[in-house]
Amino acid sequence: MKQLPNMLTLLRLVMIPVYLLTFYSENSYAHMVALIIFILASLTDVLDGYLARKFDTVSKFGKLADPFADKLMQLSVLYTLVDAGYIAKWFFWIILTKETLQILLGFFMLRLKPPIIIAANKYGKATTVLVFLTIILAFFRVPGIYFLQIFVAIMALITFFQYIIKFITNYRITT
Repeated sequence: MKQLPNMLTLLRLVMIPVYLLTFYSENSYAHMVALIIFILASLTDVLDGYLARKFDTVSKFGKLADPFADKLMQLSVLYTLVDAGYIAKWFFWIILTKETLQILLGFFMLRLKPPIIIAANKYGKATTVLVFLTIILAFFRVPGIYFLQIFVAIMALITFFQYIIKFITNYRITT
């Protein structure tokens, strides 16, 4: 049971190429099957975090691999949605830039002595849920999704700037 959360994270990483192969397959149901794969991958994210906390099996590997797997899956799906014309390119680039910079900053913070770890806050979690919702709605080509993308992009930028402010504050305290 101790390794189950990490195994779920690894499963999510394995699901990325499965999602991509499915999305780009010639099957007439490919996009709907890809959506199901994405939803299952998202459920593994919820489940691995729950199990790690419930059974007190939070690990260094999990702290690094889990958010990396989440972001990689999310960005892979967003890329395919841009490629299919379901979402705007600018939306993808904003999310990609934010997530890439946040990953790089996260790795930098872990290398500090002492390392700085910034827990996700309610705005970060809300942004993640909104990106998830945007992805789901994009698959169904819901009208008005452009306005949701604007809102989510603004939330993502606010969340990122909050992350930077927390880093600067914590860095000043620890140095």
